[in-house]
Amino acid sequence: MIWRLRIVARCVMIALLPSAALAQRATIVGRVIAQGTDVALGYSVVSLTPGGAERFTDAAGRFALSGVQPGRIRISAKHIGYAPLDTSLNVSAGDSIDLRLELALVSIQLPVTHTLAPACGHPGESSGKLGVVLATLLEQLKQNAERNRLLSRSYPFELEVERKMTKPEPALEARFIAFDTVYRSSQRQWRYKPGGMLGTREYAPGVFGGKWTTIIVPELADFADDAFLSNHCFDFGGIETEQGDTLVRIEFVPAQTVHSPDVSGTILLDARTYQIRVADLALVNPPKQLREQIGAQSIRVKFKEILPGVPIADVVTSVVYPSDDPRFAGQEPATERQLTLSVRFLKGKP
Repeated sequence: MIWRLRIVARCVMIALLPSAALAQRATIVGRVIAQGTDVALGYSVVSLTPGGAERFTDAAGRFALSGVQPGRIRISAKHIGYAPLDTSLNVSAGDSIDLRLELALVSIQLPVTHTLAPACGHPGESSGKLGVVLATLLEQLKQNAERNRLLSRSYPFELEVERKMTKPEPALEARFIAFDTVYRSSQRQWRYKPGGMLGTREYAPGVFGGKWTTIIVPELADFADDAFLSNHCFDFGGIETEQGDTLVRIEFVPAQTVHSPDVSGTILLDARTYQIRVADLALVNPPKQLREQIGAQSIRVKFKEILPGVPIADVVTSVVYPSDDPRFAGQEPATERQLTLSVRFLKGKP
């Protein structure tokens, strides 16, 4: 595949600078567009190496990088649904560089077979071993996660979340329902570690009172975390249709080296845009004490765009199936639904 890149560089003489150090830096501006067109790819992610600068473009695909150190640099541009672009160039002191970065649409032929990985496949392995199709799908999944992570880091926000919990009591032939509203920060301290998916939650006295064992739901940014990727095996799960949309399935399970509580699941990407739509998760390797209390637990996360091409979790539904008890045949599961009501950016938005 041939990447097209147009670079316009011009040297600018600067006099009477307040600091001599500023004269040794360069400025890079540019625009990210779809290859062969003038269609802007708004909210693309542009990064600079060395230096570690990473940011979103604006809605018109424009970006600006100031204070760039002279020397050999690499600029990367990414957008969901497009192949990443990496380019290198030499920068001199005082340069002002104008870039036009053109990204090519992802074009892969999805196979009929529902498996592509002959062994445990994850992004840490070479694309040659995984094959082009699976490697491309995993790259698109990572881009979804990286965009979510960059938004949380650069533009922190707060979610207003409504929770609805139901708890059946077969002995009383009743079902209890409770609602509350919580505020959740986009910046969390928890980081994934293999087998560390169980936590506790304590409620005030009442129907739902007491200490509960909970599963810590991986968030979208975790799918770009090296620890998560290197401890799960990914595969292509085929294509399905949901509410008129064609979706691509990516399935994952913990690696064989993970023996403590973790998650497996299926991630559904839009077959046209490769944006994440749904993640279905299930608890695996539960401890014996938990197996005696519940039969299984499943979680579905539906995503929505908070900005064009930048997804966040919108609705999270958890279903806990009771363990078999001959005294209460056909017992209902306990459920919890978390619905995002509003999003508030704390320091401005892109």
